[in-house]
Amino acid sequence: MIGADGTVQSLGRCLVGAVVASCLVLIVGCQRATTKSYTAVLPNVQLVDDHGSPVALGSLNGKLVLLDFIHIGCPGVCTSLTNKLGQVADGLGPVLGSKVVLLTITNDPEHDNPRQLLSLARSSEADLNGWYFVTGNPSNVDRVIKAFGLNNDPLPDGSHNHITKVFLLGPDGREQREYQGLVMDSRAVIAEIRATLTREGIS
Repeated sequence: MIGADGTVQSLGRCLVGAVVASCLVLIVGCQRATTKSYTAVLPNVQLVDDHGSPVALGSLNGKLVLLDFIHIGCPGVCTSLTNKLGQVADGLGPVLGSKVVLLTITNDPEHDNPRQLLSLARSSEADLNGWYFVTGNPSNVDRVIKAFGLNNDPLPDGSHNHITKVFLLGPDGREQREYQGLVMDSRAVIAEIRATLTREGIS
């Protein structure tokens, strides 16, 4: 079951609330975005890309950014999120990289290194000209996670958390949309990105 903070709850709670969870998925599937009481802003911290090169997140200003969080030891939820973003990347065509960036940040930076992220990117056939897979200092990664009001605490069984929300950021790094990643419609996201490019006058 997807929690209010975008994390997957423990197995026991999922079993207990199976019927409720099914209803929630149907409801969430009708909502492209949710509303927050504040506007999150991508902090200008330095991370490391899948080639081991430093990436200052502030350098992405001027482009739209589609942001998600995954970790390597997560073959289910994270694979689904990566596939969703891959569909978006495929549909964006030449604006990917030039006007729009996909930013996948590991929420397990203590274990996920650039080499592993590069392997993931290649196995996902990601276009690395416009899709960054990044890790970095855990405190810097934590700053990004907390900026979006997310919870990265371990699950009750000790396993690593799953963050299922995806964020569309404007050219100033401010959050414009928040999606439930597992049920978001990639075609709708592409359409919204194109509409935002026009509205923001990004050329």
